[in-house]
Amino acid sequence: MTRRVISSSSSNNNVLFCLFFLLLTFSVVLGKNDDLPLFLARQESRELSSEIEASGTLHLELPASAAEWCSPPILPPLPYKECGKKSDSDALMISVPLYGGLTNALKMVLLGTILSFEQDVCFFVDEANSPLLERDNPNESLDSIINRYFEPIGLPATDERVVNAKRIGNVKVHDWKDVWEDLRNRRMYGQTSTIESLNYIDMEGHQLKRTMLRRMWRPLPHIREQTCNALAKHISSFSSGDGNSNNEFMSFSVRRGDKASVENFDYATVQQYIDMAEKAIPSHFDNLVPTIFVATDDCTVMTEFREMRPSWKFVSECDKEHTVGYAGFALTDMKQWSKQDTDAHYAKFLIELYAMATSKYFIGVWYTNVSWWAQFMRGADRTTFLMLDTPKTSTFALDWN
Repeated sequence: MTRRVISSSSSNNNVLFCLFFLLLTFSVVLGKNDDLPLFLARQESRELSSEIEASGTLHLELPASAAEWCSPPILPPLPYKECGKKSDSDALMISVPLYGGLTNALKMVLLGTILSFEQDVCFFVDEANSPLLERDNPNESLDSIINRYFEPIGLPATDERVVNAKRIGNVKVHDWKDVWEDLRNRRMYGQTSTIESLNYIDMEGHQLKRTMLRRMWRPLPHIREQTCNALAKHISSFSSGDGNSNNEFMSFSVRRGDKASVENFDYATVQQYIDMAEKAIPSHFDNLVPTIFVATDDCTVMTEFREMRPSWKFVSECDKEHTVGYAGFALTDMKQWSKQDTDAHYAKFLIELYAMATSKYFIGVWYTNVSWWAQFMRGADRTTFLMLDTPKTSTFALDWN
């Protein structure tokens, strides 16, 4: 079957983006809640592909599901500087701090961003006490994790309103408890929220998070390109005869590291992943075993998977040589990292996130925010992914996310 390949520099692609933008514009103007993931899901049935360009010359084909994340963003960035128009210059300023690892931090920032826009209050992200920046060697310390890899979120620290609010002590911290323990602010499935400044009227909770994530979390263009280029190289190794029609694949999120030693969770077993994959293969891959991309912080699992199912094809960033992030991630280890180590870790991590977001079927675990973030990078169809239960997460529910 012939597949269309669209170059990011082609006129066809520009026309397509214009159509996307017009559709979104009409949706906002009319107050409708149709969002980008649903539209892209319809495009998948037309076998739309995306082609990315790396180093100005190399073109690699990606599956239709990668079109959204491997192209320039369709939705506009959030209008941070237009915040608080109904307030005076001495209005309350919200501080949204970074807590924990990257996806945990981003989750709380996402929920804090939604709450700030709902309240029409200006906010800034405070990275001052983030463990993501702490290094034993001051020469290897970072000023910002967000600005190193992503477009800015919130008002910059130099904004006059931020400076003034700090000067007069008019800053309120949106603690993680404000946006997670308060179930309304968690934006759970089935709940509705209205954000008048964005013209989001009675938008369902999960749809709101998917939409706001795309407007808030925007990898820098060179980060996006290097990530998609690396993912495309993985996909180019797939065998089209082994359940990989249109370069479709399955992905696993396997998190170990400090989840047991620090947070006392029991790991999901390799057998659980295999069992659930075998259930998904008939319904999603026509009984043909697809290539499986394994996203993991503990590369020893690759041997376990391959020994348990030697006839299956597992691929992973673990098959490359890495200096950090391969023997079980622990947040405290980052203190010893160099800037080069940090960049290498997040390069691997983003490739894995993109794989989890763009795979045809995804199997994750409840006890990591990596799976949570991948869930909301994906589209609205909840039949295309599964979270594995473990002893301490058996009472968790997808609706609560």
